[in-house]
Amino acid sequence: MKKNIKVLIHSKLLLFAFIFVGLSCHAQVIMFDDFNYSGNTDPQLASFNKWQIINGVSGPPEGATYSRNNVNFITDPNDSANKLMTLKTTVNGQSKAVTHSRIESSYEYFEGTYASRVYLSDESFISKDANIQTFFTIVSSSLAQDGSKYSEMDIIEYMAADKWGVSPDNRVGYTTSYHKYIANPWKPWKTYSTQQKSLAGWHTFIATCTDGVNIRYYMDNTLIATHSVTDNETQAGLPVYPRSTMQVAFANWIWNNVLGTGTNNRENTFMTDWVLYYKNTALDLAQVNTLVANYKAQGLKRRNLAGQTFYETPQQTGVATVYKDCNYAGYAVSLQTGDYTLSQLQAKGISDNDISSLKVQSGYEVVLYANDNFSGSSTIITADDTCLVDNTFNDVATSVRVRAITNSSSVLIEAESYANMSGIQTEATTDTGGGLNVGYADTGDWLSYNNINFPTSGSYLIEYRVASGVNGAIISSYLSAGAIQLGSVNIPNTGGWQNWQTVSQTVNVNAGTYNFGIYIQNTGVNLNWIRITKSASALAAKSVSTDKIESLTVYPSPTESILFFTADVSGANLSIINSQDGGTVSSQTVNTNSIDVSGLKSGIYLILVEKDGVKTVRRFIKK
Repeated sequence: MKKNIKVLIHSKLLLFAFIFVGLSCHAQVIMFDDFNYSGNTDPQLASFNKWQIINGVSGPPEGATYSRNNVNFITDPNDSANKLMTLKTTVNGQSKAVTHSRIESSYEYFEGTYASRVYLSDESFISKDANIQTFFTIVSSSLAQDGSKYSEMDIIEYMAADKWGVSPDNRVGYTTSYHKYIANPWKPWKTYSTQQKSLAGWHTFIATCTDGVNIRYYMDNTLIATHSVTDNETQAGLPVYPRSTMQVAFANWIWNNVLGTGTNNRENTFMTDWVLYYKNTALDLAQVNTLVANYKAQGLKRRNLAGQTFYETPQQTGVATVYKDCNYAGYAVSLQTGDYTLSQLQAKGISDNDISSLKVQSGYEVVLYANDNFSGSSTIITADDTCLVDNTFNDVATSVRVRAITNSSSVLIEAESYANMSGIQTEATTDTGGGLNVGYADTGDWLSYNNINFPTSGSYLIEYRVASGVNGAIISSYLSAGAIQLGSVNIPNTGGWQNWQTVSQTVNVNAGTYNFGIYIQNTGVNLNWIRITKSASALAAKSVSTDKIESLTVYPSPTESILFFTADVSGANLSIINSQDGGTVSSQTVNTNSIDVSGLKSGIYLILVEKDGVKTVRRFIKK
């Protein structure tokens, strides 16, 4: 099919060496541009992804007039935070003077995925002008006759009034791959595919070339063509797979300046939202959309293969903001109160193991977890933190909780997430939640945890998840490197090093943020986690005897229905207390060694057992 030459002015990469000065030596694989430029003279156009707007006499068609003023950047009418690039043609209905538009990169790309979200217009179906709205890749026209080097992928060329003969004056989308061509007289070695229907509206077009043979073209989620060799128009069987690096380009032009009969002045507008290239990898629509959504959520407006990135921080409306880099640098994502698994974080543009600093509004806290689904080691941040290195949590977070601070909030410390220790080892645990526990603890060993917050002065319940295969183990806890001693706890023989029980102590602490430590007074304990809970006033008024605290265990925890006691509690008065507000949920006298808690809402509860003048407190979790 006869088609006029695309005469492109090949821009040499004169600044190539300069671009790489001071940049990372690591290979970069993604180019992305959100086209959020201030206008067609924005210096970032030429300096970042090396875009060149064609202005003056160029082609196609030969000798055509291209105008910089035909390329503009506008606010998306459907999203005020987004911008679109527009490329238009103009026609003077009386003089028939025509102007075209094209923008192309001076950077060149080779194998991988090329993708762009574009808006195709059916305006020329009415005017019958030979408009071609194009997203394509191409090399310099100086290589046009060299089949060993020439490369061109016309990912979409949309003619709403076809002039190439497939369906004259009707809507046709062309996808074409070249081996080479001769410009005059026109002779192409190529293959092409068509879509004979209206393509008006927004579409994501994708081209992938990664296997050395096939180019696969997609519109949205539909494979529209697979090209490998030329057809019989000139010579069949020659490869069309790219053989040289290519520029990425967008154009809106009128083929051979062929116009309809109308005498009115008119414009035709082609729009682009973003463009992405992924080196050496074939991506599908879902993968492309995920990348783009993440970039937009992060405020990343463009990046290039030289490793440069440009962010425009989005308006933050949440109670906490997480940042990619220390000192509140890199992308920023605002979070409302709630729980965020890895997939939910990624949907907001937050990568795994990628949080380095954060800001937290007063009255709120952020719990960072090393593993997905709120598991693994954790740390709680209650104020702005310029760099999580001091918490040993830089680039560690995989799931996140954001919540309001209350006087009864609990702090869960995974034992293995210590900041410092002496003589401690870790091992895999069989306890609920999996992960690691601390073990091999001998007399004199210790662990410390930084920046543990006690929000108000008063009584706190400290629980220890322990296992032991011996008698006589003892641990003690302290604050500020031993300046404040909190007391010791006897560890029962649980019947094995992976048979887990929870023991606890009640302490009084003045409000503040401390380094919390555990000292092994007598050997023989494994430790999985520590939980510190502010005792509410209703609970603090209840005296607790620690003489019997190790003799009573409740299980299973978590439980859905029945809670069992290891000691005889027949005839005891039993109260269940909401650990969050200190309110008593129920009180009763029990005659068996179990209690039905199926009617409770999910949450954390304290159970107060009073028998023979002795009061004992235990904690359990209701599923």
